[in-house]
Amino acid sequence: MKLVRLTSGEEIVCQVKETENAIVITDAFSLIAPEPGKIGFIPFMAYSKNKEFTIDKQFVVLIVDPVDEMVDQVRTMVSGIVTP
Repeated sequence: MKLVRLTSGEEIVCQVKETENAIVITDAFSLIAPEPGKIGFIPFMAYSKNKEFTIDKQFVVLIVDPVDEMVDQVRTMVSGIVTP
């Protein structure tokens, strides 16, 4: 899992594969702030049938490792399996 920040300011937690000119993301969730101090997740491109998205690297600001708690929460949403 990686945390991707786009030039639009959007932050996405997802699986990332890099190609020469783009990144390919899967299991993607956009981060939202429903209220100050809180973070929520919504499926990236929720109204799309696609499960894989290719984003040109010119729109990627950075790719970093998210905190473990975020990874655990996203894995639970993707798999439906709750880890202790």
